[in-house]
Amino acid sequence: MKKALILLSVLAAPVAGVVALEIGGLTGFKQLWQILLFVWPASIALIWILVSRPLGVSIARRQGAVSWSGLSKFFHWFMAFCMFGTAALMYYMVNLGDTEDPIVRAEYSFLLKQHKSIGLIVLFLVAFRFVWNRVQTRPPAAVGITPSQHMASKASHHFLYLAMLVVPLLGWMASMTYGGRTFFFGLFELPVWLPKNIDWAYVLQPAHIWGAWIMFGVVAIHATAALWHHFVRRDATLAQMLPGAQGRPQGD
Repeated sequence: MKKALILLSVLAAPVAGVVALEIGGLTGFKQLWQILLFVWPASIALIWILVSRPLGVSIARRQGAVSWSGLSKFFHWFMAFCMFGTAALMYYMVNLGDTEDPIVRAEYSFLLKQHKSIGLIVLFLVAFRFVWNRVQTRPPAAVGITPSQHMASKASHHFLYLAMLVVPLLGWMASMTYGGRTFFFGLFELPVWLPKNIDWAYVLQPAHIWGAWIMFGVVAIHATAALWHHFVRRDATLAQMLPGAQGRPQGD
């Protein structure tokens, strides 16, 4: 019954989102990203359920895989959600239209604050992940992983950790050099430690954008490799990070 209710909620969420946006008068192609942002959590939940059961659990049990800990899984999936969410926000923002229009400008300003705040979540949490990595050890690789695959996985993880630190930091620095202020969901203001310098802003802003593109390219490779291991090789690489995997939990 519980699983049925979850699935029903997942299926109903997109419909509810579209209806809500129609009532609010948010129609047209440019509003597509608002619909996607609304149904994003439901999509994540649906993928989580479909991918993890029953294949993920059966693989983990059969191979005696050691699962990542609950906190590690939270870090992994919540930060992934934040990264894609803040990117979707920015994509929508740059397609709003004429920012000289007061209404468009107000919406752009509001969304920019959310973009910054969600990016700061990634910046803050990656610091916690660094600490968590020192406290807990990684679980052993799934059965059948070759040394070259292990090295490639390790290299991509190191790059992604670096990118999750550098990309938000570049965005924060770009905001300061443009003369902007950065608040975390209106709760507190971050310190300004760089002076306004438009020349530097024109360097830092593109670096932030290109860094994000490169990061998402590696994320795409990372996700593709995980799905290949899960559905083609049918090993426990992805199953170790999914709910329901058996074994002694470890850190991330």
